[in-house]
Amino acid sequence: MWEWSNKLKLGKSSAFVKKDLRPLPVTNAEFEADFFLDRSLSTKDRELWIGMVVERRAGSVVALEEVHLPPPTVNYLAALLARAMLRPLTDGDRQRPSTICLRDRPQWQELLPHLRQLGIEIVFSEDLPRFDEATMEWIQKTRTATRFDEALIRWILEARRPTKVPVSEEIKAALQKPFPDGKRTWFTDAMALMEWSHTMFKGAYPSRENPAPLYAPETIVSLRLLADELEAILTQTRIAKTKKLRPRMEAMAAEGKTIDLEISDWSRIILALCAPKVDGESARRHLRKMATGIANQLAEALGIDPPSFSVK
Repeated sequence: MWEWSNKLKLGKSSAFVKKDLRPLPVTNAEFEADFFLDRSLSTKDRELWIGMVVERRAGSVVALEEVHLPPPTVNYLAALLARAMLRPLTDGDRQRPSTICLRDRPQWQELLPHLRQLGIEIVFSEDLPRFDEATMEWIQKTRTATRFDEALIRWILEARRPTKVPVSEEIKAALQKPFPDGKRTWFTDAMALMEWSHTMFKGAYPSRENPAPLYAPETIVSLRLLADELEAILTQTRIAKTKKLRPRMEAMAAEGKTIDLEISDWSRIILALCAPKVDGESARRHLRKMATGIANQLAEALGIDPPSFSVK
């Protein structure tokens, strides 16, 4: 869910769960991991980026994944490495490699302490020879494919263990380039707002990073919604089918009162506005802006930072 985000997400809803990785035996294997752009499968509207992990000694590809929302992020790398360790494409056993070789990209820094906690050494190098060879072979063997899944089947059937192939200077130079900046879309805006709402709700509970929360889970925040905003929430989102929240909001509105809800309910409303039951970009944009307005009011009332972006 969170692979699109530049901020590392671990644990639940993530493929990288340390308690699942710790029981794996540490071996002498060395992995090379990175991402490459497949121009032959890219279109005008969407670039196809592929993540790959190669076992250095044998040259076996142990993980190969499509980046569903380019460009690659640290969460895509975390998921890719977890799959290489837990569900390798080869017939080898599950394992924690002794070493993972990466290109020195700033995106990866957040993940490094967690890999080292698992007893994995990280080596940075601009030259990843096995990865580059496997990329070259992918390009050669799948250039006539029309979809990633078709290319993947062909790769599995024909190239489980890539042979050593010469890598062109053009491909090598492309692999060493920085990743492009991510493009803002309705999806990324909605996900960022949902992430803010989730963080706001979690902020009510003590944690190592936040031992003394500014507010409690049962904190009630009073907001005054416009008539069209209330109607949209009650008719165009999943709140319409709630058996308790909708009647409470309708009763408050009928009495001309502010809408007084606990932060958990406000979080539900923001999430519902980010995934409404409406068609059309203009309608979705209007509801996202409404969610942002609610988030800004909540941030002011709770004394926390508001969302750090303006929703399209």
